[in-house]
Amino acid sequence: MAIREVITTTMDALAICSNIVEDANNEVIFLSPPSLLIFTSQFGLFERIKMLTGKKIAVRGITDFSYGYIETMREILNIDVDLRHVSQYRNMFMLVGDRRESICSLSIVTSNLSIDTPLIAFWSDDPTYVEYLSSVFEQAWTQATPVAQRIEELLKGQPPTDKSC
Repeated sequence: MAIREVITTTMDALAICSNIVEDANNEVIFLSPPSLLIFTSQFGLFERIKMLTGKKIAVRGITDFSYGYIETMREILNIDVDLRHVSQYRNMFMLVGDRRESICSLSIVTSNLSIDTPLIAFWSDDPTYVEYLSSVFEQAWTQATPVAQRIEELLKGQPPTDKSC
């Protein structure tokens, strides 16, 4: 049965992400704002990802983060996710499992993101759509900076005094 469903809640999107990760046997790729990564940690998705990386299943991700998210990024690196930083993809997320199933936001507001924040995402196993998302990810991956390098750059500066990071 083909999956082509519009998702409208953050909670449902996280549940679908969890299922995609759980079903992966070869690779998981994702692009995510750092605020959504915090929720993935709180809802146990990092534990599922850690099980994948322990089985030598590749998990690669791209995010855009600032000083206030350094500890979250370190937590992700500690579970052996190959994580990079790029600033061009703010306010969107996508996750692809084994290049066969995906979820991608069509609309998400990442400022003041909460578990109750409405969003619009598309969940699909359409091979053409999954391949499109995978190619977008690969293009961004080639332009991205390793997260460890980004952390070093941020630590060279002074911590910001506002809460907007």
